[in-house]
Amino acid sequence: MLETLLTRWQLLAARERRAVIGAAALLAVVLAWLLLFEPAWVGRQRASGELPALRAQLAQMEQLAGEAQRLGAVPAAGDTPQAIQSQLRESIASAGLAPALAQLTHSGGLFDLRFKNVPYAAWLAWLDSAVRETRLRVVDAAVTREAGFGVVSARLALELPPRDGRSGSR
Repeated sequence: MLETLLTRWQLLAARERRAVIGAAALLAVVLAWLLLFEPAWVGRQRASGELPALRAQLAQMEQLAGEAQRLGAVPAAGDTPQAIQSQLRESIASAGLAPALAQLTHSGGLFDLRFKNVPYAAWLAWLDSAVRETRLRVVDAAVTREAGFGVVSARLALELPPRDGRSGSR
């Protein structure tokens, strides 16, 4: 096969050989462009268009992470247990659960709450918002179904976060 190609090459005139060499060189340049340079060029153009938006998103995420860390670190200096207890009472009243509150006491960093005949969905929504607003942690919860549909009695223990901002283990 190689011999037949070499004999055909020898039979070509000088002008035809130059045309074949030129066509092969042009084909090599086109293939190199299509396989090597164009994908890199298109990728670079796409990356340069996306990079500013990605950098802006990163800056916004870093800002939000810093803000979340500051907000979640420690209760403010004015957040004494008495202030948190009154904040809990207010949130219970605003959620319409004050008639169901049987007990709210504070002792040793724990808030003990007991609810009687409270609508479960309303109690759960209140608990979610109260934990987010006061940064208290649920350390114990017991829910008992009552006779009415969707009505429960609940016992709940909430703990103040540590003052140094670390989440200590028990």
